[in-house]
Amino acid sequence: MRETDSISRLEYQLANLARTLEAINRRRKYPLERAHYLLLLHLRKGALSVGELAAKLALDNSTVTRQLNAMEKRGLIIKRPNPADGRSALIERTKEGCQLAEAMHDQRTQRIERMLENWTQEDIETCSKLTARLTDALNRSMDEPD
Repeated sequence: MRETDSISRLEYQLANLARTLEAINRRRKYPLERAHYLLLLHLRKGALSVGELAAKLALDNSTVTRQLNAMEKRGLIIKRPNPADGRSALIERTKEGCQLAEAMHDQRTQRIERMLENWTQEDIETCSKLTARLTDALNRSMDEPD
């Protein structure tokens, strides 16, 4: 059994982190909303289907489809017929979608770099690895009952 105090402190830190991130996002004037930004980042390496995007983000297809429809109207993505499966489409970034996502990525990474300027490279790597593990655990737990 895990030490209850450690879990309690972690729960508090996660709640505080969520609040802080929400406050930062409200104050920053990013060119994309978070959902669109994440979808565009997943399309960096090339076209993906709705199902592939949904799986990468641990979302259902209908949620991703709604986001993609809004992104298509804004000119951030295009949908092309999937040559492997005529019933589905492949999603690609447009030039504008690519430019906005990369500009936002640069803006965010520069801010994080300034914020962590006193951290060692080892601390940054450790934080990145632990955050990835935590995100994976959170994604796996989404379908579990409370």
